[in-house]
Amino acid sequence: MKKLLLILLVSTSVFTFAQQTDKETYIKKESVGGKLDFTKRIEEKYKDAPFIKFGDTLFNKKDFAILLWAANVRTAGIESLDVTEKLWEEINKRNLSDAEKKALKTGFEAKF
Repeated sequence: MKKLLLILLVSTSVFTFAQQTDKETYIKKESVGGKLDFTKRIEEKYKDAPFIKFGDTLFNKKDFAILLWAANVRTAGIESLDVTEKLWEEINKRNLSDAEKKALKTGFEAKF
């Protein structure tokens, strides 16, 4: 019985890890030029607006794209802000600025 329980726990954790890896692979693939790349869509929709209001905060277009990206990453199943931040930095090959971190956190915590 203990062996069966151990096997179930190990296979569950392996399955969960595989799902997390699949999510991250999908996010990395779609973040540049794909379904999770909001840069062009925001530029087209808000071409005449220098800032976009979300809640009580104004965001520039680049930061608003990060906000939308983070919200969609959360919807895709990434449940940690730290993992989301690391994913963004890995995809974009640079660290987030303070303003970008604020946008990422706002998007990650947003309720749509």
